[in-house]
Amino acid sequence: MRILDLFAGAGGFSAGFGPPSAQSHLAVDNDPFPLGTYALNNPHAKTLQRDISKLHSLQIERALGGAPDIILASPPCEEFSLANPKSIDLAAERIYGTGTARLLLNTIRLIGDLAPDVFVIENVAALLRAGGREIAIREFERIGIYDIHFNLIRAHQHGNPSKRLRLFMSNVKLKLPRSHSPTVMDAIGNLPPLGLNALLSPSNEVPNHVYHPATERNQKLITKARWGFGAKQFKGPKGRTLPNWVRLYPNQSASSIIGLSRYIHPYEDRLLTVREHARLMSYPDGFIFTGPTESQYNQVGESVPPLISKLIAKEVQTHLE
Repeated sequence: MRILDLFAGAGGFSAGFGPPSAQSHLAVDNDPFPLGTYALNNPHAKTLQRDISKLHSLQIERALGGAPDIILASPPCEEFSLANPKSIDLAAERIYGTGTARLLLNTIRLIGDLAPDVFVIENVAALLRAGGREIAIREFERIGIYDIHFNLIRAHQHGNPSKRLRLFMSNVKLKLPRSHSPTVMDAIGNLPPLGLNALLSPSNEVPNHVYHPATERNQKLITKARWGFGAKQFKGPKGRTLPNWVRLYPNQSASSIIGLSRYIHPYEDRLLTVREHARLMSYPDGFIFTGPTESQYNQVGESVPPLISKLIAKEVQTHLE
């Protein structure tokens, strides 16, 4: 099977689709940092750093050795996110505008040109608001696809340690099996202690599990934060403020792990490490993130949890059989 992974990021979305090879798997992204992570963890896959808006289907076929059987895509979702102050705008103004939301149209264009057996596009559920659903249907009809499934998947209902509602648009109905979600401490509780706590424990290094001291002012904010409350805030739509640097409840699923948000350890007065973020997104410890630390956090938060990828891959395999 040939698989094309558009906006591949670190590789969470494709993680469930079997061991990739240069003959079977092409990952495309415009950002070199997540693409570097992808290449490190998938040394036999082929990667391509390109602006997808300028990418032609013939270039993809040459790089992949033929047309893909499956296309996975995670076009940027920032302009649709309800955390974005401009998310109240009409979907048409975003999708047909000049921002990154327009990349949804390029995704649909490539699907039309390459005609895969299966495609799955991941984005935030808010894409369907303010006319977005109707636009998606209309654009798919332009390329001759009339049967679109808008699958809303809540990751924690399928065993992911953190809550994450996402839209998966596809030509396949996705009905994932439900399972219990681990708590925060179930997921991260056995990681080696950090900071002053590490002085009393033997060394046991885990990739990306690195303590980064906060400034004196930020440390005071962290220390005062209670479970479920944020030490900081950021501006959301309609002038609302939304919490950031939230101290997670130890015995509940984590709140949504997103790119620009950071979280405080339930018991320790520090921000979670990249590895702790990754565990809350179901990444195994053997999956190593590279690049600047801020990029590593974003790579985790902007990805599809590998656990969800595996469940989607099983649904796709059943459809193809």
